Amino acid sequence: MKNRRLEIMESAPVGKALAYLGLPTIVGLSVTGFYQLAINFFVAQLGTQAVGAISIIYPLVLLMPGIGLLFGNGGAAYIAELLGAGEKERAETVLASTVFYCVFFSVLTQLLLPVLPKLLVQMGASVTVLPLALEYGQILIVSFLFYIPSVCLANLVRAEGNVALSTLSQMTGAALNIVLAPLFIFGLQWGIRGAAAATATAQFVSLCMLVQYYLRRKSYLRLNFHKVRLHWWILEPVLKIGIPLLCINLFQSISMTAANIAAAPFGDAVVAGLGIANRVIGMTTLAVTGFSRGYQTFISYSYGAGYFERIRQATRTAYAWGMWGALVISVIQIAFSGSIVSAFSQDSNVVQVGTRALVAGSLLFFTYGFQSMVTVYLLCIRYSKAGFVFSICRQGLAYLPLLVVFVNSFGVSGIFYTQAAADLLTTLILILFLTATREKRNSALQSAVKSL
Repeated sequence: MKNRRLEIMESAPVGKALAYLGLPTIVGLSVTGFYQLAINFFVAQLGTQAVGAISIIYPLVLLMPGIGLLFGNGGAAYIAELLGAGEKERAETVLASTVFYCVFFSVLTQLLLPVLPKLLVQMGASVTVLPLALEYGQILIVSFLFYIPSVCLANLVRAEGNVALSTLSQMTGAALNIVLAPLFIFGLQWGIRGAAAATATAQFVSLCMLVQYYLRRKSYLRLNFHKVRLHWWILEPVLKIGIPLLCINLFQSISMTAANIAAAPFGDAVVAGLGIANRVIGMTTLAVTGFSRGYQTFISYSYGAGYFERIRQATRTAYAWGMWGALVISVIQIAFSGSIVSAFSQDSNVVQVGTRALVAGSLLFFTYGFQSMVTVYLLCIRYSKAGFVFSICRQGLAYLPLLVVFVNSFGVSGIFYTQAAADLLTTLILILFLTATREKRNSALQSAVKSL
């Protein structure tokens, strides 16, 4: 018997279903981004080098959840498809297996600890920033044992429509982090280590909230590790969706690291200012990403159930809502850029750099609302190769070559405007692709859902 959450995905008006799935996820991921900004605010009281330290570490903060997204998003999309097709038993096997895979890889991340000093230097840490980056990074890596599985489970519970728990776990973790950070940093005088300890504690609590959902048998699907299997029928669909979504985080991490390395010769103030701008844009990127994850759950379920028309309606709606929402965000970030950046640093040089970087990075941010929906759409209708290419285009294939060209041509200003150029190029390529493949995609999708 299907629960009410699955019935909403199956029969509620498309707009209502997308709002039900997307809005809580937007809130949850936005709050996650906000607490990262809050940590930046508290750490800023420790000085410019401390802000530079967490800016250097930030690419790792983006990358490691990608492992959770690999299995969480990949598993969630496949589970939603199986639930749409009425295959609950197989969905439970996928659930148990993906959680096990994720925990295994989260343990492997601890191998970063011995090589962290050399890694941070390669990521652009200066002599003055490196000691602080080490203090912060060592604790943060240990926290990946909690963070990665919590990201995975937050996505998996959404596969059965329970967006409320997913959002609540994220909001609780974020609120706890914001409360504990000043206590640990200033009250206990742990300094930058206190910021990392607060984050680790909050992530552990978020994980416990998600685990208890399955332990207390409140879920529609049962999490039973006796069902763990290493079978290709599980791995293939999970990896086809999960790897491109991992690559989004991977190339965000690589692109930010590349930008930090390019900024390092211009001084700690440039690294710190760029880091603040990246965290602000990172928070709002999570808001757009949150809606795309709700959209992903809906069309995966509809694909499994064979509802072609609902997929089309949802896709048109998602494109419009994604772009308009991102446009509003772009305008706000540009209009209040100075005030936003000055809230996180008292250093006038850092504020000046951060303001310029935030304005430049926000110019074409609204196109990300379109890009993210298209990528998810392609992956969920089994256009895996195209989805993979576009998942690495914005921050990889487009961004990295443009960064080299722009830095060599325009110096520090080139770093700031590379993102806008990458957004423009990626969007143009996407539009050309969608136009060229429209009839073929529609025909293939109709045939696929009729055969299910």
